[in-house]
Amino acid sequence: MDRIRVGIIGCGGIFRNLHAPYYQEPTRRADIVAIADINEAPANEQAERFGADAYTDYRALLNRDDIDAVDVCVHPRPHLEITLAAADAGKHILMEKPMCCNVAEGDEMVAAAENAGVLLMVAYMMRFDPGYMKLKSLLEDGTLGTLQMAYNNQIGYFSPERHPWLFVKEESGGMLVEQAIHHLDLWLWLYGPATSVYGYTSHVPLGGTYPTAEKAVENNAVLTVHFKNGGIGMMIKSWAAQVGHSGSGLVTSNGSATLGRHGLRWKTHDMDSAEEYTADVPDDDTYRNIPEAQRNQRYWGIAAKGASIDHWLQCIAGETEPTTHGQIGRDGIELAEATYRSSQSGVPIVLPL
Repeated sequence: MDRIRVGIIGCGGIFRNLHAPYYQEPTRRADIVAIADINEAPANEQAERFGADAYTDYRALLNRDDIDAVDVCVHPRPHLEITLAAADAGKHILMEKPMCCNVAEGDEMVAAAENAGVLLMVAYMMRFDPGYMKLKSLLEDGTLGTLQMAYNNQIGYFSPERHPWLFVKEESGGMLVEQAIHHLDLWLWLYGPATSVYGYTSHVPLGGTYPTAEKAVENNAVLTVHFKNGGIGMMIKSWAAQVGHSGSGLVTSNGSATLGRHGLRWKTHDMDSAEEYTADVPDDDTYRNIPEAQRNQRYWGIAAKGASIDHWLQCIAGETEPTTHGQIGRDGIELAEATYRSSQSGVPIVLPL
């Protein structure tokens, strides 16, 4: 198969740390031919790295006939605008999460891609994480039985100094949209569609570089989700906690499981002891383009992101069907938006919206 010709829009940390390693793999399915970033220096730097052309306006990149697809790695606010322009130019689109800031944007993006006949997908890397893939298989083959309850706890402090746009509602869509979207998407993938959500969000003014309350995103959230297939999930998330705590797992009709770093521990009622699955860093030729220490520490994060990119390229080539298409991206946003509506109204919100 000839390599697909890709243009990169945005070459900040997400691109450099997670997307770029894939495009350096000998087995990659695509070559980068152009890179656009509003900052000229990093655009030139990354373009030189890949032997590509550099632009400060992504529209100039879209005007090129020799580009088949675009990998979008900018912050959420311009996602809608870029999708509409890319679809109009006939380019397939991979969108870094979150796909959009709200459901209305998501619907517009999905429609634009469908009308243009291009493929819109989201780079959801955690679906390709070994621990979550193992859990998916244990649910699908009946080992764990049916979901009774799922839980996800992400409590910590997240300073706005490095990425101030994250904390501005208009720019990021909110804490649940921008960061918790990973686990909201995982829940929909693992447990099926949701029928309702009851949520509460709040903002603690922390001063410093935090935006003012009327512009700021929530930095605390609790939500309870009912799933159509049965079972319930509770998520607790905070960016305002000075003492952190985290954990993720589920209780099922046949037992329970907990998720760790790229691994899984589970026990069913008929097992004498718990089993563990942990994905070791493979001693092979993959991702040898990054420093060895970084490879040993971050291999599965990089490999999972690479797998999400490769899946998009396989779909463009017609080799498989998309599992992270635009409607999937929109559905996770719907769960976050329903939580915001529930917090505002004080009542559960029925899904779909």
